[in-house]
Amino acid sequence: QKAMSADLVLSHRPWRRLIKIDENTYRGECDSEHAQARVYGGHVLAQAMAAAYFTAPEGFYIHSLHCYFVRGGEEDEDITFKVTRVRDGRNFAVRYVEAQQHGKTIHLSEYSLQKIAAVNDDFKLTPKYPGANLPHPDTLVSEVQGRHESLMAGNDLRSMRGIETGRMAPSVDLRPVDINLFLNGDSGKNTKQYLWLRYKNAVDPKDHLMHHGTIVYMSDMGLAGTGSLCYDWKRFKLVTSLDHSAWFHDYDFNVNDWLLYEQEVVSASTNRSLIQGRLWTSDGRLIMSTTQEALIYRAKQ
Repeated sequence: QKAMSADLVLSHRPWRRLIKIDENTYRGECDSEHAQARVYGGHVLAQAMAAAYFTAPEGFYIHSLHCYFVRGGEEDEDITFKVTRVRDGRNFAVRYVEAQQHGKTIHLSEYSLQKIAAVNDDFKLTPKYPGANLPHPDTLVSEVQGRHESLMAGNDLRSMRGIETGRMAPSVDLRPVDINLFLNGDSGKNTKQYLWLRYKNAVDPKDHLMHHGTIVYMSDMGLAGTGSLCYDWKRFKLVTSLDHSAWFHDYDFNVNDWLLYEQEVVSASTNRSLIQGRLWTSDGRLIMSTTQEALIYRAKQ
């Protein structure tokens, strides 16, 4: 495997806009073209993961991560990422990353990396692929188009759910299998949904770091919105991610191909929903599992 060199930092890819300050510190720029609100959590997570990768031993790939979104970041301000090299073992390494703005912590994350050359077990066990009977994404409308059509039909923007990819993640094409469920819910009757997504900008098939960072970037999409499905409320005061965990099951995939994101609410209490997700390639390979807790407040009617 090629080294994850810091020479790759000055990439034109949005979440990869990192500048090396010293051996353990990086500065990142946000990717919104029209900064106006909080930075997308997946963006911060992906940049933090890139900083962890840049300090890791050669040939080590991240297999699991756990993070907390401590406070909302500002889109028009740079983010400082401070890496702690917790451990460099023979087959595993651990990194801890703290993201700051204005001297305050906005994000904390931990990463465990595995030496790929040490892997010699080809046994795999995965659940059944759920996408065989789902409509192909080419037959579906995007979240952006669906939201626009809903507004043109006279629906209230304040009652709509789900991430607004047009502003927060314009480089991602996200197509819900059920656009009405994604935007409006169904009075708490359905707590599971499927999303097709792919990265619009071409990524070099050999650039594993970019593919890994991008899948983590996209792994934050839709989960909080799915967490709101179990409620029969019409409007929400706040729907936001509290924490996020992800596990890589496969390192070989293409973020420019369609990926299926299976998401389901498994618990809800004390204004918090717990959501589990699975990311699949279109040919049925499970490449990532995720878990996220979302904070959800009802708006005054």
